[in-house]
Amino acid sequence: MKKIFVLWFIVLSAQTFAQLGKLDSGGKLSPYQACYDVKFYDISIRIDPAEKAIAGSVIMRAEAVKDFNKILVDLDTTFQIESVQMLTKDKKGIDLKFTHEGGKIWIDFSNTIKRGEIFSTKIDYAGIPRIPKRPPWDEGMVWSKTKDGKDWVTVTCQGGGADVWWPCKDHPSDRADSVSLHFNVPSDLICIGSGKLKSTVNNNNGTKTWNWYVSTPINNYCVMFYLGPYKAIDYDYTSITGEKFPFTIWVLPDSFEKAKEHAPQFLLHMKVQEQLIGPYPFRADKYSVVEAPHLGMEHQTAIGYGYGWKNHPQFAFDWLHHHEFSHEWWANLVACKDWSEFWIAEGLGTYMQPLYLEVVFGKDEYFRYMRSIKRFANKQPVAPRGEKSSGEVYGNDIYYKGAWIVHTLRYYLGDETFFRVLRRWAYPTEEMEKIKDGRQCRFTTTDELLDIAEKISGKKLDWFFEVYLRHSSLPILNVKKDGNKVELSWETENNLPFPMPVDVSIAGKTVRAEMKNGKDVIDLPEGSDFTVDPKDWVLKSVKQ
Repeated sequence: MKKIFVLWFIVLSAQTFAQLGKLDSGGKLSPYQACYDVKFYDISIRIDPAEKAIAGSVIMRAEAVKDFNKILVDLDTTFQIESVQMLTKDKKGIDLKFTHEGGKIWIDFSNTIKRGEIFSTKIDYAGIPRIPKRPPWDEGMVWSKTKDGKDWVTVTCQGGGADVWWPCKDHPSDRADSVSLHFNVPSDLICIGSGKLKSTVNNNNGTKTWNWYVSTPINNYCVMFYLGPYKAIDYDYTSITGEKFPFTIWVLPDSFEKAKEHAPQFLLHMKVQEQLIGPYPFRADKYSVVEAPHLGMEHQTAIGYGYGWKNHPQFAFDWLHHHEFSHEWWANLVACKDWSEFWIAEGLGTYMQPLYLEVVFGKDEYFRYMRSIKRFANKQPVAPRGEKSSGEVYGNDIYYKGAWIVHTLRYYLGDETFFRVLRRWAYPTEEMEKIKDGRQCRFTTTDELLDIAEKISGKKLDWFFEVYLRHSSLPILNVKKDGNKVELSWETENNLPFPMPVDVSIAGKTVRAEMKNGKDVIDLPEGSDFTVDPKDWVLKSVKQ
């Protein structure tokens, strides 16, 4: 293997690496990918930290959703493809013609694959993955070292796509129903993967193979491994369903004592989250947190964590773990079919932190956290219409503004209705909360969330979603004092209707301006002061 990697390194010159551009993911789905639906990936990879290289094969089983004789698969240009084959029912390989240019593998079939037909391809490849400058925001293989010089390796690929390290259909609209993972690694290291550990095999050549299996649908970018001299901290955890599932923290040896003292709060994170929005979705596999050589990422059942086993500098909890772990519901259970919907993952994932603080520490901490994330760019809609790539939508607004939109919706609906809506956004029915075989996982859209919220609340909410999510500008609240009256009016982009009520505090009492036509007038007692929206519930800018 080493000779293959060295030769490949020579072929792939330093100039080629220097010309690598930033990867993107998603966008308009090619008809050569829309024609098939991935059911299963079987990924076998040898990881060589000494050469900073990988080699392996990926079997993709898929169903044709229309007739075709050519498909498109994604794989970064840093790799060389050794062969592409179609596998017969008896698993014999038939060589297929292919080209690999610009990160795209074009595969030609000798016969037309008919709609409804199940087919399997196998791609053998090798190469030196790109190295990210700023993981996890940049994509690539992270070749790191522990303090005592041991190899510590993982990969980050959310924004650029999983094709940075294995060939796949790189589009958020298609998740495999299940995935098998086989990692051949140095035998002195531990390799943590997505899903459940099925077996390990000592190869008697200085390497060991770790076999993992993901039993539920998974986003490509969440398929993951972590390689290092890990030690396990195991906990007993019982879900609100009454089921027990593995709950493990994997740490480097020099972090063990610090992590052991810090990590018990993760059990409380899980308990509160289950109470708020339903059971942990992946009880059939596991929950684990793995110390990573980057800040963190929501890798399904194996959360990447690099925050140093510490709390938020201003709040008494580990916000980083809580945010990434929240994505097990908002991103992994409830996935986005297009990157234009990614505010659902990041906005709701961010909103869970102040909710946790409210449950554990009280409402004042909730409001204090909301104020701490009141930072918006307002340069593009949080949920733009149309197909978008990851690079087109990524920014702070899908986090902070997304969370503030949910915060404002809570005010408008009231707590009793809002928390029913929030739970049904995660699990549309009580029956789905009991399922753990993969059928609980689904794609969602902004429009589906609107529909669920309207059905539960009995209110029309299209105006709310249109102004806050489909347009970039904040609604402006005009406030004018005229004698003993306060005149309030909303001003919106394109004069969109916006009957958003707002509280007004007058002499220590709070009244609600209903703003049914976007306007209202509040009477003031003689000499009284007033404050509009004293609790800061409504996302807006104010003009006085």
